[in-house]
Amino acid sequence: MKRWLALSSAVLLMMAILAACGGNNGNSASESASPSASGAASEPSASAQDSSSGVSDEAFTLSIGYWIDDVNGYFNAVTSKFKEKYPNAEIKLNKQPGDKYGELLATKLAAGQGDDIIFNQAVKEFAKAGYLVDLSEQPWVSRMNATAKNAVTYQGKQYGAVYETNTFGVYYNKKIFSEQGLTPPKTWDEFIQLGEKLLAAGITPVVGGFKDAWTIGGPWISIGETSFFAKNPNFEIDIYHGKSKINGPEIQDALERFKEMTDKGFWNKNALSIGYDQSVQEFIDGKAAMHIMGSWTPGVVDSKTKEMELGFFPIPGRNGEIVMSAGVDKQIGINTNSANVEKSKELLSLMLSKEMLELYSKNVALTAFTDVNPEYSLSGMTETQAALSSADQLNINVGDRLTNSARDSLNKALSLILAGIDYKPALEEAERNYEKDKGTLNPDDYPASN
Repeated sequence: MKRWLALSSAVLLMMAILAACGGNNGNSASESASPSASGAASEPSASAQDSSSGVSDEAFTLSIGYWIDDVNGYFNAVTSKFKEKYPNAEIKLNKQPGDKYGELLATKLAAGQGDDIIFNQAVKEFAKAGYLVDLSEQPWVSRMNATAKNAVTYQGKQYGAVYETNTFGVYYNKKIFSEQGLTPPKTWDEFIQLGEKLLAAGITPVVGGFKDAWTIGGPWISIGETSFFAKNPNFEIDIYHGKSKINGPEIQDALERFKEMTDKGFWNKNALSIGYDQSVQEFIDGKAAMHIMGSWTPGVVDSKTKEMELGFFPIPGRNGEIVMSAGVDKQIGINTNSANVEKSKELLSLMLSKEMLELYSKNVALTAFTDVNPEYSLSGMTETQAALSSADQLNINVGDRLTNSARDSLNKALSLILAGIDYKPALEEAERNYEKDKGTLNPDDYPASN
């Protein structure tokens, strides 16, 4: 869920000003020297190529801008493989600090600069601004899952790829489940029965750390996916077009399910007074059997203990439907001002090959590509990826297409439930806030459905 940048209105304004004025052509001192997108490097002319081996003696330079930590040697592997065909090519890897990357990238793109291939988290915004190459015809596009494709689609064209996704669901302590003879539930009723069995055994079913307000998103998204989207994958789009309502049966069903968990006492008694870090520690210490949280959980747990074995399951719908969020994380595209677009496409295709993505994702990422099967040694990761691959439907995180004010009101409703107070006034408030602030939403994100 962590993003290097939520493009603020200030940054967008700066981009527009720089685009109009031409900006400063100088490179950031902290960035490795590389050919500017408008720099001296040019598309190489046809040169001698060994037709029998496929090796080319063309000399050219491509640059990749990124912020990610490469723990698996991915970039070295990509570079080595690419140079098997182009031994005279130079690949420049320009890494920037994550907390500065987004603003630096936006500034360079607005000034007609930047690396040839750029990691980012704003493909749609950059495509709309004209900064990215249309990649719709690239062979790897068909290999992305539907949610990933949507995230990098602007006006019906693909402008990039999604490297990895995040999801939410239930991480559970396998030791506790084994000792209690429990197995992952197949329906909502079975999930409730599982919690009741844990309570009867004197075990807290689920740990919460709601002092950090963002953590309520773990159970809310996990529960809400089926309530929102099982019957209508376009539910939040239909709200925009007036075909559905925030205070309608879908969101109310999700709130009622959250309330059922709360009324039955599934949370730890200190859930409202501890934050995320302490909730993770209580989970590790065996004080609760389950933690409903994001797919970074196996890595967090592994960083604290090697002794805990995790399992994973998505929260099923009332009839056993499995709808999971597939929130996009790192994305990639090609700069329209690249001096070497065709070679950039070739390099990007290699970067997105099954072999290279399996190396990239090993132990650290859930892939957005349907044919990629990464190796995971962290407990819980294999089950998470398998659940994503077998889900009935993948969709956005619940609330992603609502207004900020409506989301705030729904979070208020959840807090009221935890406090034992009627949530319905907050639900009505969410409906009013949505209608009041609907104009802040981007119509391009709400294509009309039949």
